[in-house]
Amino acid sequence: MQSVLSQTRSRMIFLWVVLYGSLVWADMRFLSAILDLNTVTLLNISSGLAVILFQHFGTRLVLPLTVAGALGHGLAAIARIESVHLITGLLFGACLTLTPLISSWIWKKLYPHCLDSVSALFRFLIIGCLVPALGMIALISIPLYLDEQLISGRIQFLAVEFAVTYTTAVLMSVSLYTAWQRVGIDFGKITRMRVAYVLCVFLLTLFSFSVFPGSIFIVLALLIYIAFAGHWRTLLIALCTLIATTIVMVPINMGAFDIPDIHNGVLALLIYILTTVLASISISIQVMELKNAVAARDSWQLKASLDPLTGVVNRYGLLPELAIEYEHARRARYRYTIAVFDVDHFKQFNDNYGHLAGDQVLKDVAGIITDTVRQNDLVARYGGEEFVVIFRNTRASDATHVAERIRERIAASVSHIDDQSLTYTVSCGLAENHTDDIHPERIFDRADDCLYQAKKTGRNRVVVAPPP
Repeated sequence: MQSVLSQTRSRMIFLWVVLYGSLVWADMRFLSAILDLNTVTLLNISSGLAVILFQHFGTRLVLPLTVAGALGHGLAAIARIESVHLITGLLFGACLTLTPLISSWIWKKLYPHCLDSVSALFRFLIIGCLVPALGMIALISIPLYLDEQLISGRIQFLAVEFAVTYTTAVLMSVSLYTAWQRVGIDFGKITRMRVAYVLCVFLLTLFSFSVFPGSIFIVLALLIYIAFAGHWRTLLIALCTLIATTIVMVPINMGAFDIPDIHNGVLALLIYILTTVLASISISIQVMELKNAVAARDSWQLKASLDPLTGVVNRYGLLPELAIEYEHARRARYRYTIAVFDVDHFKQFNDNYGHLAGDQVLKDVAGIITDTVRQNDLVARYGGEEFVVIFRNTRASDATHVAERIRERIAASVSHIDDQSLTYTVSCGLAENHTDDIHPERIFDRADDCLYQAKKTGRNRVVVAPPP
């Protein structure tokens, strides 16, 4: 079984190596020839693939990918440029493969989470993309000079062009690979709206290279909107659509980048693509950081406002809700009711059976109250054995029926602690808000006074505050 898996993996690696070599050959033979310039590539697709292959399969691919890259670039170079020597093409192809190896190592060792923050992303682009790209150009310029391929101004154009395209390719490949590793392919996330976003990017890009060149900048605005909306995978697909459409349309028309100096036009186009990719991905990362920060804050606030024993809202979370309900009722002029429950003779449970028994009683009481009230009502543990319920948009007459049902269910319930069956009751005070209440605690005080009367008059009963 293990040998079969090993053979399958070897075949997969072989196919990836062949694909990589073919892309290097196609980049040099055709894609870079689109503009009739002796550039190494137009969009450096093969470099992005190499970074992913090194990241996924490790250093075992160094030799086969280097050989494939050298052969692919060398054969394409001598077929396209008569004056270039094979050794120069082979050396260029080898360096073209070793540069992604450096970027992959930097990504894995120094910035494995470069897509988690904008600052880490920019550091990776500088250290992991621009520096290796410029170092590669500096190294290869020596054989190019000896081969008389560096005409006036050629090295400057080659350096900027390769650095920009290499950075774009690595950024896209890292983003796609990370998205695939983290969330995979989820067809359930595909909606008509997201398909419409990608289709609009395609049509606007097509329109910009055929009818109205200025619409290429509308594409940037649309991509930024997609990034702000938090559609990470949709954004990546839209960016791939932009790049693919550009590759197809550039030989027909340079669009907004059709300027007299073709070198400047090419660089302007490539820089536009890089800045579009970088800006939209950076915004998307910033949006994800903000969402994570908000989620973390909400999680901590939720934990801080919940009673750890019973799971209901604690006093810290109840007081703001009382104020919110008071203000809402005052503006909308609607009624709400507050009920205060207290476990009768609770101290005896702790004295006779221990605190574990008392804790179990509190959990059971909280569970019965929560199960009985409506979902939009608020249940809170005010302190000790006292619980509070806010019956939203409810008159006292209706809330009284619910409070009586709670009291009856608790009186009929049994808590089991250490093979002992414990029964208990609760008393309840209940009050409805008044239009002349000047403070949110006024209604709570009236309900608390009614609870005191319920305790004083025999317990296990509900006492309702009289209307004003």
